Amino acid sequence: MRKVLALLLPALLLLTACSGSSSSEPLSSVKVSSNGDNTVPTVEFDTPLSLDEPTLVRVNDGDGEELTDGQTASIRLVVLDPESGEAGQETYTADTAEDIAVDETLKQGNEQMYSALVGAPVGSDFAYYVPGNDTAGTSPNFIVFTLAGARDVPTRAWGTDVAPVDGLPTVTLAEDGKPTITIPEGEAPTELVAQELKTGDGAVVEADDTVTVQYHGVKYSDGSVFDSSWERGSSTSFGLNQVISAWTDGLAGKKVGSQVLIVAPPATAYGASEGNELQNETLVFVVDILEAK
Repeated sequence: MRKVLALLLPALLLLTACSGSSSSEPLSSVKVSSNGDNTVPTVEFDTPLSLDEPTLVRVNDGDGEELTDGQTASIRLVVLDPESGEAGQETYTADTAEDIAVDETLKQGNEQMYSALVGAPVGSDFAYYVPGNDTAGTSPNFIVFTLAGARDVPTRAWGTDVAPVDGLPTVTLAEDGKPTITIPEGEAPTELVAQELKTGDGAVVEADDTVTVQYHGVKYSDGSVFDSSWERGSSTSFGLNQVISAWTDGLAGKKVGSQVLIVAPPATAYGASEGNELQNETLVFVVDILEAK
């Protein structure tokens, strides 16, 4: 059950990636009544439910603290049949909730979800309808979810320091944790390097996890910065199956809380991608693993 829901929620986020806010009128019949902690709420609505646009509304206000940008939202959800109203898979009775990083990545991918969550009090209930897509072969989806919790995401790795390895780029950290990378003299490594600078004490990262990280990237050839979440001022989240292989292979197996130095030869980065500014470049990253789910 958990694996199916873990796939369903990201799919819903992707389906609404270009949608804006919708009126609450179409979901005005939805009523959500709590049956206590760790139990599925009672959900009532007029059936069959069919809408032309993705629609996400807050049905009930919680009485907890308001979620803020940059926090992680923990949600419990139940999948409902929009035709019959019958409840299907759910996570209200599961051991753990589903997590959503409410950050710039979510805002860019699904502004509708981002706007609904930011400012919502913990304990709030939401109704979320996504119409089917004949071209993509998807059916309508309707879920009701509860904002079960909100927590701050660390801004830097907190693990135990690891002694540096001779011959690799050296890393110094500012007081706030922002790294500076110094490239050594000599030829760049020809094989992928994924060297821990700090060893965390959190969950082990899997190759198909979604991770929240801070990172700083420079070119091995001249040490110039080409990308940095630190310089943008916020962490970022993404699936490890959606990035260059150096990140997938370099972070899988590491623990949350770790800081990892990655040296990525072209074959593990952007290779011979014609027109890419990083074509044939060996890249160096310092990655702080803040969360994985």
